[in-house]
Amino acid sequence: MPKTIYLILVYCLFRTFLCPIARAQTTAPSTAPFCGIENITLEKAQSLVKEAEQARQKKIASGNAFQSVTYVPIRPHIIRQSNGSGGFSLANLNKVMAMTNSYYLSNGLGIQFYFAGSSPDYIDNDDMYNSYNYQSVDAYDARNAMNQYYVNQFAQSGLGGFAYYPDNAIYSTRSFILNEYWNIDDMGNRLIPHELGHSFNLIHTFDNNNGTGNSTELVTRGAGANCTSDGDLICDTPADPYGMPGAYLTYYNGCPQYDPNSTARDANGYSFSPSVTNIMSYYFPCTHDFTPGQYDRMQAALALRQSHTAYTLDAPPTNVTAPSNLSASLNGTSIVLTWRDNSSNEMGYFIERSTSASSGFVPIGGVAPDVTTFTDDKTVPYTQYYYRIRPSNSTTGSLSPVIPFLTDPSVTGLYSSTLSVNAVQLNWNSLGTGITYIVQYRPTGTIDWYTLSGVSTNYYQLYNLQVNTTYEWQVKATGASTYSGPLTFSIPCPVPSLYTTYPTRTSTSLSWLYAFPETYTLQWRVQNTLTWNTIEAVTSSYYSLTGLTASTAYEWRVQGTCPGSTTVTTDYSSPQSFTTQACPIPALRLYSTSSTSVSVYWYTSFYESGRTFSLRYRPVGTTDWTTLNGLTVQEYSYYSINGLTTNTTYEAQVESVCSPTDHSGFSPSLNFTPSCQAVTYTYSSANYSTASLQWSTNYQPEPGTTFDLQYRLLGTTDWSTINSIPVTPSYWTTTYSLTGLTPNTTYEWRVRTICPTNTQATHTIGNNFTTSCLAPNYGYWGSLSSSSVSLFWNASSEPTSRFDIRYRPIGAADWITLSNLTITGSSNVFSYSLTSLSNNTFYEWQVRTVCSATDNSTFINGQSFTTSCRIPENRYANPLSNSAYLGWTSMGFDVTYDVLYRRVGTTTWIPIAGLKSNNITIMGLLPSTSYEWQVSTRCSDGVMSAYSSTNSFTTYACITPYNLSTSNYTPTSAKLSWYNYYTDASSSYEVRYRIVGTTNWTVVSNLNSISLAITNLTPDMQYEWQVRTICSPTSSSDFSYSFLFQTCSAFYTIRAGNWYDNTIWSCNRIPTSTDIVQIKHAVTVPSYYTANALRVGFDPGQQLTFGQYARLQLGQ
Repeated sequence: MPKTIYLILVYCLFRTFLCPIARAQTTAPSTAPFCGIENITLEKAQSLVKEAEQARQKKIASGNAFQSVTYVPIRPHIIRQSNGSGGFSLANLNKVMAMTNSYYLSNGLGIQFYFAGSSPDYIDNDDMYNSYNYQSVDAYDARNAMNQYYVNQFAQSGLGGFAYYPDNAIYSTRSFILNEYWNIDDMGNRLIPHELGHSFNLIHTFDNNNGTGNSTELVTRGAGANCTSDGDLICDTPADPYGMPGAYLTYYNGCPQYDPNSTARDANGYSFSPSVTNIMSYYFPCTHDFTPGQYDRMQAALALRQSHTAYTLDAPPTNVTAPSNLSASLNGTSIVLTWRDNSSNEMGYFIERSTSASSGFVPIGGVAPDVTTFTDDKTVPYTQYYYRIRPSNSTTGSLSPVIPFLTDPSVTGLYSSTLSVNAVQLNWNSLGTGITYIVQYRPTGTIDWYTLSGVSTNYYQLYNLQVNTTYEWQVKATGASTYSGPLTFSIPCPVPSLYTTYPTRTSTSLSWLYAFPETYTLQWRVQNTLTWNTIEAVTSSYYSLTGLTASTAYEWRVQGTCPGSTTVTTDYSSPQSFTTQACPIPALRLYSTSSTSVSVYWYTSFYESGRTFSLRYRPVGTTDWTTLNGLTVQEYSYYSINGLTTNTTYEAQVESVCSPTDHSGFSPSLNFTPSCQAVTYTYSSANYSTASLQWSTNYQPEPGTTFDLQYRLLGTTDWSTINSIPVTPSYWTTTYSLTGLTPNTTYEWRVRTICPTNTQATHTIGNNFTTSCLAPNYGYWGSLSSSSVSLFWNASSEPTSRFDIRYRPIGAADWITLSNLTITGSSNVFSYSLTSLSNNTFYEWQVRTVCSATDNSTFINGQSFTTSCRIPENRYANPLSNSAYLGWTSMGFDVTYDVLYRRVGTTTWIPIAGLKSNNITIMGLLPSTSYEWQVSTRCSDGVMSAYSSTNSFTTYACITPYNLSTSNYTPTSAKLSWYNYYTDASSSYEVRYRIVGTTNWTVVSNLNSISLAITNLTPDMQYEWQVRTICSPTSSSDFSYSFLFQTCSAFYTIRAGNWYDNTIWSCNRIPTSTDIVQIKHAVTVPSYYTANALRVGFDPGQQLTFGQYARLQLGQ
């Protein structure tokens, strides 16, 4: 194997061989896998770069300007078996070189490779084929082209290929490539572009080594950077920590990403953010790229190779007759190209594509000789493309004619499926990932379409459709010229589907599925009787039946009537049964006890207005009951039985009184014993000379209760007693603080309850406690910058306590001590800020409590820290349509931030400097636009961090409002509401409404809220309304779908019932404070209920009945 002092043989390993970085959440291996590259010294690497740049400058000075595209010949050498079998196929050869060529163009500039000769050079040699071990190829080299050898298997296990840096010697034109027939995509997208990158003077991104060393390139760019003298000597390739301990990868959908939690750092302590997609890295990405700096480096290397005399790069392109009759056709979303092959000396064909007819052509595929078709399956619908065919062993002299083709696929596979009685799902075949659609629908026979834009799935669900109506619909992809369809679907008039009954003793609530604008006829009867009771023209899907008989089985059914061009009346639904309940026996429960009273509560299985209760109780073993009748206490509310005898066991029972003649019977007995509650829970915590004692009882203490507390030194005889300690207001737990205690001493204590009846509970013994000077705990830091840090710790201290803090650089002998610091904590958390620290220094610190001049706690270690002006972390963006909220973790208490942002694809950053908070809302953005941003920290000592890696976000489109609803409707008004999360205060809304079936809309614009009250409506009319978002003077959403509502004729009762039952009202809702109400039937305002209306009128003989504590509130 030939070597020189500075021409390096580069081994590049494929897939499992290419020195994979440690997987995420694992530790990097202790020794890097061997890659075989002979390290190039820094001096030699810089010399190569300098020599190439001199050649580039000399070429410019000579007037030989660089062409936009330089065609470079490659002589392909395919190693086969001696009998001519095996080896790299021509189909794959053309395919991988087309892929490679696509990476060597940037904005229409760069290098394009073509094959020299009319057929490859076949080397039929079993020895080379079975194990290539650097056998001589001198006899095969072409002296007027780059030489690329395709190897079946290397002798060195794991080797994927190697190449040479530029030198004025023929062997530097060679590259050796493993035939990865099992992974052609990797071969064309990474392996060959990587090796040719070395041929044109590109170094690995992680340094001028084979992956066995660690790069010393700094993360910093600009002032203080070393990217021109370290790493790959190119500054727009980020520093790469490949092979460093603590450098990890994570995988998303099988693609590697650098783990932001990696602990690898450069010499300044900065974290890395390498480009894992770079072709010259040792990662295995799903996408691949070069940087502009690498393109410039390769152009300089091209000039260097063109200056060499030991070989040339002027092998003539083969004179191939150009292909003709190029044509294109659409197959789904793919474009199928065909052409006529007019020659017999082509080595294959490259297929080139552009969005311009005259420039910007990039190879998208390659085929073997004599093949005359190619399928382009990487197209974007509704894009104008231009295609041409180039023989792979020619340059521009044998190009086919250019043909245009506009991808305009039609949507196919349209059909609809029913979701519910008035909802359908529209379905069609997908045109591919990322395609959005426009859907239109309307009732057949009408003029206006309802349009739904930006549909991102290949289906859409329509709700609130009118029954007894036929609709038509059509769909196209966004940007397409024509719709597919229309197709029709019908919403029939459905037989009502019964689904719930909630019977009580004399009433039940019935409900069924609703279909707008169906009305209903309800029938019910006692089971096994002949006559149905009928209620017609029910406009809602629920109804309350009253006046039923307890403990009786009923059945009910519903019939639907649907308006339309022809009114349709359905059959009745299948009857459903229910049974009214008996007067329920309550369940009686104990809530709390005291010395002379108890609190009880009860509940039943259902609520009934007007029901009362009877409660009786007596001492257990006695005959006579004390009975309390007519109790109107709400269920689950507490009822107190007073005047009981302490320490006497009682029993109690309760029954429901549903009517004067319908009682439930009494419940089983509940036993209880009134007593002075004993303390059941105790807790103590002690400090240096104080202690906090807590205790509680099972139930809330009765009014007038106090406690006696006793404490003493452990082992002594006499108690210190504190009498009449009141209960802590609003709490069952009482806290008492002892002061003046002896430090470093153990105490015992006990407490008992004193009830207002001069009775007392037994003492409850609390846990012993010991006073001491308590050390802080859990020391940690925050708000770290290059010269300051905030220290935090937890401590249970007294008002007279102080703290000592000491800190030092790790390794220093002496502590810097801050003594007797008076610090006020919050919730036992204390903090102190250190300033004037040294940048890039590793510190340790400790803290202790100072309880007195002679008594301190021990020092505890805090979390160590390294000062630095840190790049902001945990960056995130919350975009809306016209704005975005950018945020990141605070990097210190004395820092500011600088933010840069711009539209993706533009070159000019918009700066925002001197931000004092760790967030900003950027206004005035464009909808549906991608932006990128960076942020840096500016520390108080003048040090500034590098800018963060680029984060991106995309603003939302101007979104159509959703969650439409109508409420508060009266005969002449309604409140329209909607929602739109994706807009900010700079956006507004426009609403339009009209009577269904009319042409003209009433439009209300410049709305800044998400609701609108509309007035002057026509009573008893069906309306539709729509709303859209106005994001800017030039950007607005489509109008929403139509939302329907109907005004009522007037607000009056249509039958008797409870006020809160919306089915008794003509407007099918409960009156509010703005409604004028007419009472035409007997209406009850239930107990504890507040009814509202603007004013109330009564038909002759009608009135309101009020339950206990019920009220009617009039006016606004």
